[in-house]
Amino acid sequence: MRKALTKKVVEAISPGPKDVIVWDTKLPGFGCKVTPGGVRSFVLKYPVPGLHLASRRMVIGIYGPMTFEEAKAKAIELKAQIHRGVDPASVKAEVVRAAREDTVERLFTAYLDQHRGSFKPRTMEYYESLARLYITPAIGKCPVASITKADLVQFHRKMQAKPITANRVIGLLSMFYRWLEDTYGFEGKNPAARFTGYRETARERFLTVEEMGRLGEALRLAETVGLPPAPIHTKEAGTKRKRNSGMFISQLVPANPVAVSVIRFLALSGWRKNEALNLTWREVNLTTGAVTLTDTKTGKSMRTLGGAALMIIAAQPQVDGSDYVFPGRDPKHPLRELQRLWYAARHAAKLPDVRLHDLRHSVASVAGGHGYSLPLIGKLLGHKTTRSTERYAHHHADASKVVADTVSAAIKDALDGNTTPIIPIRIAG
Repeated sequence: MRKALTKKVVEAISPGPKDVIVWDTKLPGFGCKVTPGGVRSFVLKYPVPGLHLASRRMVIGIYGPMTFEEAKAKAIELKAQIHRGVDPASVKAEVVRAAREDTVERLFTAYLDQHRGSFKPRTMEYYESLARLYITPAIGKCPVASITKADLVQFHRKMQAKPITANRVIGLLSMFYRWLEDTYGFEGKNPAARFTGYRETARERFLTVEEMGRLGEALRLAETVGLPPAPIHTKEAGTKRKRNSGMFISQLVPANPVAVSVIRFLALSGWRKNEALNLTWREVNLTTGAVTLTDTKTGKSMRTLGGAALMIIAAQPQVDGSDYVFPGRDPKHPLRELQRLWYAARHAAKLPDVRLHDLRHSVASVAGGHGYSLPLIGKLLGHKTTRSTERYAHHHADASKVVADTVSAAIKDALDGNTTPIIPIRIAG
């Protein structure tokens, strides 16, 4: 069957008991194939260069992921190659063969490089760390086509001590093999697909008023006297150090005041760590306490800060040459080193199981203990809300300010050692 192919004609082709192909009358060899199941694909039929009377048919792409205009442009490009004596089907087969024999390490690097502009920087760092720490050591030297589901099951089982990380690694490998399918034609070859991961239980930990008091005291010591490093950052003294230990006196040094301010701010606001570290002065309105975060985990986010949290920002000196509220040693970049201080502070406060992110859970818990509704708590923390809640968000502007003021003031009292009881409820953060 022959017709002048257009998008409308392609969509109007009816499936039959067998494959139906409609050839374009304007571009010889270009056609659209429709399977009995209704799948539409663009094909190109052409004489094989150098072989008398031999012809070949190849699939250009599937309609949907590929538009009609893209398929026609690709067909014109392929016909130009054929005119120059190139057999595009053979070239494609060689690319697929070469890719199947290439290693996971090399092609995974290509995968990350291609997506460097589409993944967020923190996501890219996380994926690169998973590749460096787990994927490359285990299967990096293997050809991608040699990896089987059994290989990944064994790999996953060896990581059972880190179940969440193990699940993330398999999920990343599944994305990688889907990319191989799209890029190199690895049809039906995804050993990470339909994988049964470890069960994940959401971790809920919030600080009690008494624990907040201990943390507040640890932060006060950190900024005035200094804190010894947590055991995780304490190296075992070598023979030489033990022999010469009497020659030196270990002295505590006050912590970086910017880092102390960040931890206090996180405890008072319930923000995510990177939201605070990347905060710029132009995003903050010190008069109203309103903040417009341009890029967060959930996209653009409008926040309202309570008075205690806002005072932390107002107290920060504006460093020349820096846009950041909490700048690092290089003022052109935000503060990054926070973990050593956090581990030292939680060790001093006897809170070994508390993560920095649990400060966010604690804000939600305190807000819940004061009887505030989940939509208001979600707005305070920058959670994604339903469309109906967004429609009425302007009605909650004043109320959310009250929530922010009350919650941050309550946590500030706890950090300052005021043990007035706050009855928390369990709120997922």
